[in-house]
Amino acid sequence: MRKFLYEIFFFFILFSVNLSSQTVSDSLTFSLRKYRVNIFRTSFGKRLNTHNLNSIISYSTNKNNFYFGLRENYFSSFVNTQNKNIKDEQTLSIIGEYHFSPYYKLGFLLQNNIYSDNRKIAINEASAIYSTFFTKIIPIDQINIIPFAGYSINKQVGNDDRGIIYGTEFTIDKYNLSEFLITSKLKFLNEEITPRKNTMQIFSTLIKNKFNRSLTNFISVNYNKTRKDFYFDIDSITSKEFNISNNIQSRTDENYSLGERLFSSKFTSDIFFDISGRISYRNIGRTTKYHSLNNLSLSNFDSNIKEFRLDFSGLSEYRSKLLFARAKFDYSQREEKHFAKRDNKINEIIFERRNELEKKKNNTSEYATLSALGSFDFSPKDNLTLSILHRKLVYNTPSKNNFDDRDELLSIFRFSYLHNINHLWDLFVNLEGSINHIVYIFAERSSNNNIRRIIKLSTGEVLKATNFYSKNTFEVSANYTSYDFEDINPNIKSFSFRQIAARDSSSLNLFSKIFFDVSGYLKLSEQADFNWKNFSNNPERLLTEIYSEPMINIKNNDIKFGIGLRFFILQTFNYNKNIKYKASQYKSIGPITNFRIRTENIDLYLYGWYEFITNEKKAKRKLANLTFSVNWRL
Repeated sequence: MRKFLYEIFFFFILFSVNLSSQTVSDSLTFSLRKYRVNIFRTSFGKRLNTHNLNSIISYSTNKNNFYFGLRENYFSSFVNTQNKNIKDEQTLSIIGEYHFSPYYKLGFLLQNNIYSDNRKIAINEASAIYSTFFTKIIPIDQINIIPFAGYSINKQVGNDDRGIIYGTEFTIDKYNLSEFLITSKLKFLNEEITPRKNTMQIFSTLIKNKFNRSLTNFISVNYNKTRKDFYFDIDSITSKEFNISNNIQSRTDENYSLGERLFSSKFTSDIFFDISGRISYRNIGRTTKYHSLNNLSLSNFDSNIKEFRLDFSGLSEYRSKLLFARAKFDYSQREEKHFAKRDNKINEIIFERRNELEKKKNNTSEYATLSALGSFDFSPKDNLTLSILHRKLVYNTPSKNNFDDRDELLSIFRFSYLHNINHLWDLFVNLEGSINHIVYIFAERSSNNNIRRIIKLSTGEVLKATNFYSKNTFEVSANYTSYDFEDINPNIKSFSFRQIAARDSSSLNLFSKIFFDVSGYLKLSEQADFNWKNFSNNPERLLTEIYSEPMINIKNNDIKFGIGLRFFILQTFNYNKNIKYKASQYKSIGPITNFRIRTENIDLYLYGWYEFITNEKKAKRKLANLTFSVNWRL
């Protein structure tokens, strides 16, 4: 009888809640999962004028029925240019939980989020502190009911708002109901920080039904609705009328989706298939709190965006000892509509003008992709792989004032052949190509119609001897982009980009733990005006790149240390009446080093170089580049 009542309760929860278009898998606030891995990881990187620092710490302990967890993410970036930019982001959460019994737990959660940016953007400074108490009620192992309440301090662009925060979380984790396995999440949250209000309503359910050993079916139902209030700059007229320094805008995002997936097992047959589909709907709304009738600009209007989407995907695979084959089809259809919200206080003519501007953004699209892959071992030493992809996009705009309607076709193929000469030596050849055709339907945009043709041929070898390893590739590629109407538009020119590249990566074991490693490449690139009909070009620019990095590395189990030299040169040549002349030169040379230490509990990694730079004007400067990271398993 008790199980029967539980089953009625589950069905009521599952099917009495609205559907949604997104599954928010990490939306649960009081889950202990993210605290369970004890780590400390930090990394610092400097590239040119950009400095980045990224740190994460996660720690937890469980003693005498008390669980404590801490997790912090911190990111900071500094761009050292004339207008220096400093950006910081931090997320800190501390959780404590006391287990009175297997069915009842009491705890607290402290969260702190900080964002700051010295640029003059809409929101360049914000912070939020949440302090909440919660209880976990566990009637059976698969169910958690978590009511919570607390206090919130939310600061944004100089405004300090405070108020209560409360809600409930409800989870069902892999509950076996007759022939169904059910996982479900439900969350409701209200943040009352007068004069603002933030809310969240989330529901997601995944129902698994395994018909037999080889066939599985998933049904997913999702709902997600969030509201965020934020401050933004206000005009002087509205500020004076309402005696406020900032206006408030509410943005709501409501999503519904219903999806199903049916697939077979890869272990019971040589043939595998996976079919899935999803219907989703999304409604995005923007509402401004204070409107002044003395300032009837078009920017004062609120708006709505409604989106309907249909997705379908099908996959089939075949495996045998000699052949692997895969075919996949994807189809997506989307409709997006924009509306201006009606305000009875606003003149109808002004409203219609704004509504027409919003309707101009309306669009529909259809997207279809067909791809296939085949890999065939026609001998123990020979493998042939062929892959193809064809994609079509149809984009339409109903508004008579929007001329973005277009069709896009993209076709890609790749042919690869691998031959094993012996246990030490492999040879390979790759041929790749693609054609991308973009056609704008209306004459207002048709000057952008173009066909891009790319082809690339590469060949190489891999040699693996006892004390020597080498991988070498040689590659020739060409990109031909031709415009349909360049003859009648002097601002549009077809062009070509052709490149020859040779790459090498080798390692020689000099002594037992000492290696001489070298890597580098040579590239020659040509940009030119191009005529597809005559297949002729007029060179405009030539680039030559040379890069080399010889190093001595000491490798001893979990320790690696290396030191060497880094050399890079980039030369640019222009053409004047088919006569080539040097336009610029960038030359960089300097020492390079790296080390890596791995122990049972800690990893250390450093990679950096110091370069002395000169250019064609003989100007000199110095620059340091560094990446350093620490990973500590607590």
